[in-house]
Amino acid sequence: MEKIKILLISDLHLGMEHVNPIVSKEERLNTFDKIISIANDHDIILIAGDLINDENIDSTYFDILNEKFLSLINSGKEIFYTPGDGELTSQDNINPSILKLNTTFTFSDDKGSMIKSSKGDIFIYGLWSKNPSNEWDIVRSNDNGFHIGLFYADFNPQINNFPDKFSIKKDNIKKMNLDFYALGKNHIFKMFKFYNKIIGAYPGSSESCSIDESGDRFVISMELEDRELQNIRRIAVNSSKVLSDEIDCGYIFNQADLLEKIKSSYSADSIIHITLSGDRDFMIESNFITEISEFFRDAKITDISIPSLNAMIEENIGNDSLKGIFFQILNEKIDKSASNKADNEILAEIIFQESRNSKSEGVVLCDF
Repeated sequence: MEKIKILLISDLHLGMEHVNPIVSKEERLNTFDKIISIANDHDIILIAGDLINDENIDSTYFDILNEKFLSLINSGKEIFYTPGDGELTSQDNINPSILKLNTTFTFSDDKGSMIKSSKGDIFIYGLWSKNPSNEWDIVRSNDNGFHIGLFYADFNPQINNFPDKFSIKKDNIKKMNLDFYALGKNHIFKMFKFYNKIIGAYPGSSESCSIDESGDRFVISMELEDRELQNIRRIAVNSSKVLSDEIDCGYIFNQADLLEKIKSSYSADSIIHITLSGDRDFMIESNFITEISEFFRDAKITDISIPSLNAMIEENIGNDSLKGIFFQILNEKIDKSASNKADNEILAEIIFQESRNSKSEGVVLCDF
């Protein structure tokens, strides 16, 4: 078999702007155009689900998909599509518009679970999301060649006998005995190895679907030769990028200093996710959230910093709550008990420890 190039994509979520506008329609379509351009340099395109976000997608998207797919088909490319949750209707059926797309093969109820590529001895197996008969009863055929599973599913090669039938587990992998698992659903790029041999991969979301999906987003390019995977690499395709950073508040003097650091580090059209860490000896006021939200396109601030006792008192003393009353009494005790410094230090340590425990997952100050 001569060298064959395969492109794996998933989780672009076209049409997501009506649910979460973090990335615009134009940006997602621009990313799709990049993917089509890359696909023109490949022989086979694998789509592992969630190319669209849901059934409420604007119908014009299907016109765009059909036009782009037809151009690939006409240039001799093959397109294999396993629908994911995004391709389903509210009744958990495959969206009829998906089944009308110009693909070489779309896995569905009335189509088999394996098809042979015309590009050589390449056999592709698939099951669509929420297929009612989905029990991973696929068995590798006896044909010589390279056997690929195109699945929208969780992939858990370390787990056996787990009750979730939509999760591919160790015993399922052993039973199917395929050469490679091309996967969608997980939005984080990940590769799986067995005895230093790559057996599967998620490209992750092609474009950010939430502010927690930071950095580059990818598709996966593979090269097959002599029925073996010779090369695999990821290619960044996203048109927008969530920028993430961590700021140690131990080096920040006050809130104004913190605001200046954040605003001077990123342009106003940025999408940012900032984590505050370290020991913080200043108060974070409500206007901090307002200034961040008004300056940036989108922002999320997660606070895992540990405030000093004075900072905690300042942030809570005016609250009309049991917590506010506690800090009001604590502040009065500190003011009147200079001679009991040791007791105050013990109390402060207890509060610090409780603060650390409660912030193990971080406190989201703002998420727009």
